[in-house]
Amino acid sequence: MNRIKLVIASAVTLLGAIAFTGHFSHSAPTATGEASAAVGGGTLRIGVDSTEPVYYQSGGATKGFDYEMAHSVAEGMGVEPEFVAMDFDELFPALRAGKIDMIGAQVTNTSELEREFDFSAPYFSTYVAFLTPEGSTIRTRGDVNGKKVAVVDGAIQGAYLEQKYHDVDIIKAPNVGAAIELIGLGEADALFHGAPYAQSIIKGAPIALEEPIVYPVKDAPIGFVLRSGDQRKEQIDEVLSDMVLSGEWLRIKTAYFEADPLSDVFRDKGS
Repeated sequence: MNRIKLVIASAVTLLGAIAFTGHFSHSAPTATGEASAAVGGGTLRIGVDSTEPVYYQSGGATKGFDYEMAHSVAEGMGVEPEFVAMDFDELFPALRAGKIDMIGAQVTNTSELEREFDFSAPYFSTYVAFLTPEGSTIRTRGDVNGKKVAVVDGAIQGAYLEQKYHDVDIIKAPNVGAAIELIGLGEADALFHGAPYAQSIIKGAPIALEEPIVYPVKDAPIGFVLRSGDQRKEQIDEVLSDMVLSGEWLRIKTAYFEADPLSDVFRDKGS
């Protein structure tokens, strides 16, 4: 199967978003431990979704797009990364409880989440996918109208589907495995989920699935999530900007997501 092609328009777009979000960073006071970690030393506890391509084991090595991004960010901050793998629905409770310092798991920045948490500058864009069983009549995203579409309960895709598709029967499943089971039983026609997970889902599904129908979501940046007022946000944003300028971001992206030809702007920025 062909790998999903995820296209980022240009480094200027990403850098512009980084500069824009910097204007709205919070300046509330934080705990002494957070402040000291920001100036070097200490540990950054990063909650990750233990799913390919975010964070996974392969050949005895830890891999993952968000894993490598977060590792490079921690390295640039001069702190030691400590990765805490868990299911996606456990990440926000863990952040609230102070069990982790940051979430790195393809989280889309939404106004609802921003009311409670701080987001770093974006390090990726949101791509979504419809996954359908072999032989499905759903060939384009418009074909889902009138169909039963499964989503993972609590994931951003459910809210997006509800907002953008008004003739779809949304079925909530506790996890991806349960959603695929619903498709196998004929109780759902498709799964709507984050595109970066699509190939992993296809590979592990107990039923044959078609190639995903993938498309980008406009104005839906993905960032690291921190507790509100964490002063490390500013330093994280600076490191992300440096990673784009140095070509480190592009190297990591290309390692996990096949790239279409990129703008010359990337080369101008050291990529």
